[in-house]
Amino acid sequence: MRLKVLGAYGASDAEHNLTGYLIDDWFAVDAGTLTSKLSFAQQARIQAVFITHTHADHIRDLPHLIHNRFSQTAGPLTVFAAKDVMELLISNVFNGIIWPDFSTLISPLTNKPAVIYRALTPGKKVMFEGIGMTAVPVHHQIPAAGVIVEMNGQAITFTGDTGPTSEIWKRTNKTPGVVAVVTEASFPNDQQQLADDTAHLSPNTFGEELKKITVDAPVYASHRKIPYERDIESQIRNLRDRRARVLLEKNYTL
Repeated sequence: MRLKVLGAYGASDAEHNLTGYLIDDWFAVDAGTLTSKLSFAQQARIQAVFITHTHADHIRDLPHLIHNRFSQTAGPLTVFAAKDVMELLISNVFNGIIWPDFSTLISPLTNKPAVIYRALTPGKKVMFEGIGMTAVPVHHQIPAAGVIVEMNGQAITFTGDTGPTSEIWKRTNKTPGVVAVVTEASFPNDQQQLADDTAHLSPNTFGEELKKITVDAPVYASHRKIPYERDIESQIRNLRDRRARVLLEKNYTL
């Protein structure tokens, strides 16, 4: 699998981008940075997006991606999310007030809607164009679910935002062919209370989560808050677990 990290931060400025990942140029996980980093032609190749939760840094570009899709001949974009996440997304974003519900509008170019919503039952694997995905709830301030993505004998686990959790690690440990885990470390160790209060990880609790993971694959820390970037990176390195990595905004071949 080819993983393009479009954004690896929990905040943004001119040099740091919000959370957004692209697998093999056509399957996305989260949408903080999809339209702002991709051309119209690149956006048209995206067939599906999995949304982990509805916080703005994970969905910022989704309305614009759907709007752009309405003007393309690429056909509908399929948006996947766990059932409770999808309910929040539709009722709070695609409600005709914050943004139109393009699932009810027919594109003049394709005679189809620009978007199709697919709510997933947590723990149940579904297939889409050769990709298997299993939504697994994680512990965050609002309903949230990571996803285990399987394709061509390989798998990547994405937690999205999470505090200490368990079920997604149990499922990851049982999944064959795991080549990477993408989780988070939002705050440095000296802000552990803030990390706990907001259901995020610090490098310390990232290290505790590593102990729950038995697969021999890189475990990447994403979602760093910009002011603490260097401290978090140093503290991840100090864990001295060869699997512990900092996720960079670049292309990975796994």
